[in-house]
Amino acid sequence: MSISFFLFILILFLTNKFFLQNKYFFDRTEFSKHKKFLHNKKIPVTGGIFLLIFLILFLKDLNFQSYFYLFLIFIIGFGSDRLKKFSPKLRLITQIILTLMFILDNNILINDVRISSFNFVLLNYELISVFFTIFCVLVLTNGTNFIDGVNLNTIGYFLSIFILILFLSNENNLNINFHFNIKIIIFLSFLYLLNYFNQIQLGDSGAYLLGFFSAFYIIQFVNDNRVVSPYFAVLLFWYPCFENLFSIFRKIYQKKNVSSADNLHLHHNIFLFLKLRDVQNTNNISGIILNLSNLIMLALSINYFNSTQHLILLIFINIIIYVVIYNILINKNLFKKFKKK
Repeated sequence: MSISFFLFILILFLTNKFFLQNKYFFDRTEFSKHKKFLHNKKIPVTGGIFLLIFLILFLKDLNFQSYFYLFLIFIIGFGSDRLKKFSPKLRLITQIILTLMFILDNNILINDVRISSFNFVLLNYELISVFFTIFCVLVLTNGTNFIDGVNLNTIGYFLSIFILILFLSNENNLNINFHFNIKIIIFLSFLYLLNYFNQIQLGDSGAYLLGFFSAFYIIQFVNDNRVVSPYFAVLLFWYPCFENLFSIFRKIYQKKNVSSADNLHLHHNIFLFLKLRDVQNTNNISGIILNLSNLIMLALSINYFNSTQHLILLIFINIIIYVVIYNILINKNLFKKFKKK
């Protein structure tokens, strides 16, 4: 590992200290009930800025246009962090356009789902493959933002993914950008520590960018290593994707505006459950619980990375556990009890 990389980490640390001291890029919790629900602390939303700089400096495989698309994805999230009225529909439309342009420039498509009839369609009708890839990337990108509700949750989850990818690749001689993977693990570990001590947040900008980039990184990883089942990628991203889809269908069922933010996600319920029991450092503990539980399930998948049947079973087990725990917690009316306390 080069000295310049660690110098880069040091510069980020000092820069973030400067932002803290001078109150730059602070989170706008005053107009976000979703963010204000967890804490009233002013924390720099600089995780996205640092991630963008990291990708530009150390991800060498992209053309100039692709870096520009990453920048625009970051700008969408940054606008969401800083502006009170930033239409969710406008954000989604812009994400669709940028995802399409990224796909066309890099020719990164999902073309294998281990279902022969669907594979035939994906391989012979490129437009369907493009739309299918856009859908999957958007679900992950926005799902990543959905799970970014308690400290450590999002950063820890993606840190686990890159650690597992590195371990799997080393054990099975898979094709991977080894040096970049090491660097992003160190970089996310750095953000994890800062987030633990309330020195930094990803914000919408960081969540969007992390989800968007990781989606294409793993798609390319699966495409480059045909021995890896595409359902391994699904399992890696099951939590943010399911959180997104579950929230959408939940709001439709409750006849709520799908694009409106609420405090009824699984991580909020875990936070409330701990808060009502006077657990100290509730924000971090909630994230750590989610990190550890997800890490255990993701680690199990390494033994079955090429077995579609086992991976599908693990995906369903994760979904069932999520739904059962969610329903147990939601039936306790934690939010009402918290408001009365």
